[in-house]
Amino acid sequence: MTAFEHRIASAWKPLLVSGALAFTYSTVLWKLGYDWWTDDNYSHGLLVPFVVGYIVWYGFDRLRGATSDRGALLGLFLIIGAALMLLVGTMAAVLFAQRLSLLIMAAGVLVYFFGTGLVKRLALLFLLLLLSIPIPQLFFNKIAFPLQLLASRVADDGIRFLGIPVDRKGNVLEIVPAGSTDIVRLEVVEACSGIRSLMTLITLALILGYFTSERRQRYADGLFGFFTDRDVQRTVFLMVAAVPVALVTNAARVITTGLLAYYFGEETVNGFWHDISGSVVFLSALVILFGLNFFIKGWFGGSNIAGSEPMSFVAAIRKGPVSVRKTVTVFLAVVFCGVFVNWFQYRGEVHVARKPLNEIPRQLGSWEQRNEDIRFDPETEKVLRASDYVMRDYYGPGKRLNLYVGYYASQRSGATYHSPLSCLPGTGWEMVDPELVEVSTPGGHHLTVNQYVVQRGEHKEYLIYWYQGRGRTAASEYVDRFYTSYDSLTMRRSDGGMVRIMTPFGKDPARSLASAMDLTSHVADNIGQFLPD
Repeated sequence: MTAFEHRIASAWKPLLVSGALAFTYSTVLWKLGYDWWTDDNYSHGLLVPFVVGYIVWYGFDRLRGATSDRGALLGLFLIIGAALMLLVGTMAAVLFAQRLSLLIMAAGVLVYFFGTGLVKRLALLFLLLLLSIPIPQLFFNKIAFPLQLLASRVADDGIRFLGIPVDRKGNVLEIVPAGSTDIVRLEVVEACSGIRSLMTLITLALILGYFTSERRQRYADGLFGFFTDRDVQRTVFLMVAAVPVALVTNAARVITTGLLAYYFGEETVNGFWHDISGSVVFLSALVILFGLNFFIKGWFGGSNIAGSEPMSFVAAIRKGPVSVRKTVTVFLAVVFCGVFVNWFQYRGEVHVARKPLNEIPRQLGSWEQRNEDIRFDPETEKVLRASDYVMRDYYGPGKRLNLYVGYYASQRSGATYHSPLSCLPGTGWEMVDPELVEVSTPGGHHLTVNQYVVQRGEHKEYLIYWYQGRGRTAASEYVDRFYTSYDSLTMRRSDGGMVRIMTPFGKDPARSLASAMDLTSHVADNIGQFLPD
């Protein structure tokens, strides 16, 4: 049998394992690809598989046919661990765990077949893939909010330095154009804070460091083979530098937008400049990274790892074919996991009967709804992705209170309520004086809620909110997320919602707070029909 015929005859082994992985992770891959296509924060994920493919192809001659018995037990342990993570992540509706499981599974398969040395030398590829996995929304919001505040502060200082009067309220910059009395509001949301381009820039910094490495041709050693290597140090520096570069370029975008708004009016904010500014800012950040890379490489030099071409990775380990026994073992383990995952995925969730939120009583205690429900604009509704929501004003003796309830029938696909800690600062509110407050209702219920003072300029309001679903209430979004995952696992339900009440301070803040608490108690008594137990 010729070498070509031998390769054709052995092709069934990788195809069999690949087919098992595709079957098991089909839903995970589809959702991940959808997020790459629709989420600007991780659109670089569409590029990563091609880069990974090129790197593998570039060093394929060194890796082809490499096998080693060392690490087979570890590989099997990783495969089993990844399968369990996928099962639990699917049943508990944790997308990040499902996607991380795919990387661990891939590492386990490689270790099982080829030994630990190969995976060590593929560390760059796994890091690239890890950077393309969207982080959980809870943690994303924790990153985005500080970046928003920092970008708004930098932009505020920059606009003031240019002699233009500006008033910053949280993440909103207010400018009165020259010769006008109308206020133009610039919202420093995620897209303008740097977070939307940050993950992409970090990933591109890693790719840039690799492709400009002097040791790239020695693929078998891997980019991260030696942490004392100047190429590695330069790459790490570029990845760290991507953070301030993203922030500075996006702050420059806001400053430029403020200048255009002041001298040419509000139409420039929403016109041609707004449409192209995002691309201009990203390209500018990329050019800065290229410049930094050129400077650092010229100043510090390239690789300091001496020596001639080392013994190739293939020559360093024993050669031998992948056994049929190993192939069948991995195939059965992965398919066995895939059967359970796909069965659970396609059997769906338990949906319980509930009333639509617009049927929440118009009269709650002494509070009465007098106007029609308030609706968000289509763009906001697209971001919220709520299955159902209601927002309305209730009126009582000399007071107005705003109620918002958002409901999500399933949170398995990633759609979930947005914490006020993330949403309100994006519209100019600053949140201070946080408290956890125990509420007792007329109907005998007890719950813990969040209480904040939110302010925008001189205007202040009380904010009360909590999370509720499946018979549970929680003040902490982390606690609620834990119970959502637990209930998805044990009850096949991930439905739930958030309840928020706001009221202005008015002339008597103590009375305003008492009014908000009173409405809270009546809402808590009635909301179970709409956020079902």
